[in-house]
Amino acid sequence: MKRSSQSGSHVIALAMVLVFVGVVGFAGYRVWQGAQSLSDTASNAAKSAENVAAPSKITNAATLNQASSALDSASSQLNSNLDDSALNSDLNSLL
Repeated sequence: MKRSSQSGSHVIALAMVLVFVGVVGFAGYRVWQGAQSLSDTASNAAKSAENVAAPSKITNAATLNQASSALDSASSQLNSNLDDSALNSDLNSLL
């Protein structure tokens, strides 16, 4: 009886496929989790922006100033809600 030298190679190939699927699944989970976090932050910022009183129609300088201050307020609220430290740490972990 002659034994083949490739008798256990299918086990190694299966293990490599499982590791690859695990890595791709983990990366996909991290991307999905980041997208959920970003979606939650954006929806919170949109809700807080809705609370800012802005005129529905700009007809004179006073309503223009009111709209400008409402946009400035919404912008500052959005900037305070966005946290780029999570993105920076993810990018640093990849490098």
